[in-house]
Amino acid sequence: MEEEVEEPKKLNLSKEIKYMMYGFGDDKCPYVESIALLEDIVVNYLQEITSKAMTMGKKGKITVEDILHLIRHDTKKYNRAKELLISNDDIKKARKFLDEDHYYQSV
Repeated sequence: MEEEVEEPKKLNLSKEIKYMMYGFGDDKCPYVESIALLEDIVVNYLQEITSKAMTMGKKGKITVEDILHLIRHDTKKYNRAKELLISNDDIKKARKFLDEDHYYQSV
């Protein structure tokens, strides 16, 4: 009996890229070729970064610190990543507070 090898799923970002293109001033319905090109660029970048991150830190595990280390020389990416991480922490704290508040009101 032959064992089937599962092919990795192809990341489909075309819908998100289309919205981002529109948000950055492109046409509401950009060319499919433009979307495909940007998707290729994004997927290749993500594959490259994750491959590099896999060689760092713990074997087989990627951490936020690994990614930050890889982008540390690109000031815009690094600052934006830090900003998003801080925002994510703020959102988690707010949700926790709201959940606790809701719990105390229902008791």
